Amino acid sequence: MNRKLIKVHKMFEEFRLLPKIMYIGEYDNNCNLINVYNQLQEKLTRIFGTSQWILPSTNEVFYIDEYNNFQINFDKGGELI
Repeated sequence: MNRKLIKVHKMFEEFRLLPKIMYIGEYDNNCNLINVYNQLQEKLTRIFGTSQWILPSTNEVFYIDEYNNFQINFDKGGELI
């Protein structure tokens, strides 16, 4: 299991104008994104067949941008890699 920071964009808002939102993405051994957590460690739920995830507590929908340069491996003490 591997974790890294991922960039997310709130759906239906102009993401180029808003500040970046970084959440934690959890990947399986085949590099598939399997879980996403916000800053409060709330787990988002994947919307089947899309790159969108929903936060059940607020019903906010986010687009996941998996292509970014910020990676963190928590198994190695949280060092930036």
